[in-house]
Amino acid sequence: MTGKVLDNSTRNEIHALCREEASSLNIVAALCYDLFMCIQDDTPHFNVLIIVDSPKIILRYRTKPFKVGEASFLIVDRKTFEKDVASDWLGGLLVENMLTPYEPIINKDFLWEREVQAKKRLITETLDNLILEYPEISQELLIKPEYFVFEAMARKASLYPPVMYKFLKVFETASKIEPLSRLMNGFDVALEILAKEGCIKQFDGFIKITARHIEFVRKRKKRTLFILKSARNLFLRHSLEVFPKMVRSVLEDYGRYVEHFRDPESLKMIRLPELEETKKHIFIPTPLGLVSLSDKITIEDFVKKVFPENRDSKVDLEKLGGALNAVYSLKIHRFGKEQKIVVKVFKDWYGWKWFPLKLWAFGTRGFSILGKSRLEREYANNLYLSKNGCNVPLIIHISPNERLIFQEFIDGESLSNIVKKIYSSKQIEPNLIETIKQVGSEIAKVHRLNLALGDCKPENIVVGSDGKIWFLDLEQAEKGGDQAWDLAEFLFYSGHYGLLSSADVAQKVTGAFVDGYLEAGGSAENVRKARSPRYIKVFSFFTPPHILLAISSVCGKLDEQKLETYIK
Repeated sequence: MTGKVLDNSTRNEIHALCREEASSLNIVAALCYDLFMCIQDDTPHFNVLIIVDSPKIILRYRTKPFKVGEASFLIVDRKTFEKDVASDWLGGLLVENMLTPYEPIINKDFLWEREVQAKKRLITETLDNLILEYPEISQELLIKPEYFVFEAMARKASLYPPVMYKFLKVFETASKIEPLSRLMNGFDVALEILAKEGCIKQFDGFIKITARHIEFVRKRKKRTLFILKSARNLFLRHSLEVFPKMVRSVLEDYGRYVEHFRDPESLKMIRLPELEETKKHIFIPTPLGLVSLSDKITIEDFVKKVFPENRDSKVDLEKLGGALNAVYSLKIHRFGKEQKIVVKVFKDWYGWKWFPLKLWAFGTRGFSILGKSRLEREYANNLYLSKNGCNVPLIIHISPNERLIFQEFIDGESLSNIVKKIYSSKQIEPNLIETIKQVGSEIAKVHRLNLALGDCKPENIVVGSDGKIWFLDLEQAEKGGDQAWDLAEFLFYSGHYGLLSSADVAQKVTGAFVDGYLEAGGSAENVRKARSPRYIKVFSFFTPPHILLAISSVCGKLDEQKLETYIK
């Protein structure tokens, strides 16, 4: 990212000094960096990076006066410089000088190519971090291109706080547009390259990570930590002699900066919120518009935003329950009508509330316990199933930082009530058994999408007033997850309502469910696996033995002729 700042006389003199400092070594390229600082001082201080051809590792730093001020020369061999460009070999110490405006002194084309290469790597690393940090929703993220600039700056500043001074000085203008435009030069080209390579898509001013790149990152093995080779140890010994001089120079600049901006109001003027909260440049879609990952909207804020106060409206908040999550019903009374919205608060599962769940499924089923992870899963799986024709509540809004999801209220009957009716009735109503069959069919539809629901209790399923089957709780759902567990949990957990029922009722319930599941294309292998002892033991604490046996026998005696019919 270049910028013509030096006058010809100063530029020529610095060029001559570069030749002098390099001595007999061949100069590959040279640049003057931190220009926004040097030109504002009474006695200008110029920072110059010289890259030389050398078979040996070179890292030297020296300051000397010249006609219009003084200059500090950082001399590095080409191999070390290119390693820093390719992999932050020096922690990005050299690459950092190409993140802010610089002026080429020698070999502009070489510097531009390495700048784009370095920024492409920074973008790729940032994308990979987002995929690992938001594994469930990474494909839905809409990223503003400037995010990569601010994230790179914030990462550098977090490792070495005085570097923040450089970045603040870049934006020390009335408008941030021009400096940001200059900072984006190399990033824009790097983004175009990544788009051609199929890592990202660019549209409407946003960047979106492709499914192909997400899959690549997930499958990639963890990087192996290698023992430092002797050459690198040698380099580090040399660097210890250089870093103190460079750090002293940076701290001197920082000291002059603080002296210049002693006034608290002046300091406030040059604060850069973008570096304090970089996630404000990343969004996810909702029916109410795009929501930033830094969004901190509360329930009260949501009500004010969606339902502006007026004399005809009334808002009630009622807790629906939930030991592991707080679930609320938000009732809005307006113009003589009532609208319900469900609000889920995703808390971290720690302490005694989490222990019984962990103990219950120990060794059989793992659960996601962090509130952030479960919120992501709820959002991502809801969106995925909705796009593929499954009935799930519409997510109206989301507040990532507050860990809130606002979704539509589904009016209907909990499937747990229907299961209770079946197990408690002396004579089973055919329409109730048909509902169980329909549930099996809907779960098969989910499984054909390579998704396991994860928590498939009847309490998490609602039969709508129109007869549709709705899945309410998707925070434990997982692509490629254990589908046999879904069947086992639904059947054996439902069986605990049959304490006083006969085995014949359990067989009818299981038979109807399995028929619906297989007819809709569910896997027979999943049905067989559902009767595994590792699943049965989980439910043996509260489901009667004769019910467990009845369910297991139905799952184990699938009619081969019937299976052939389903397959056809």
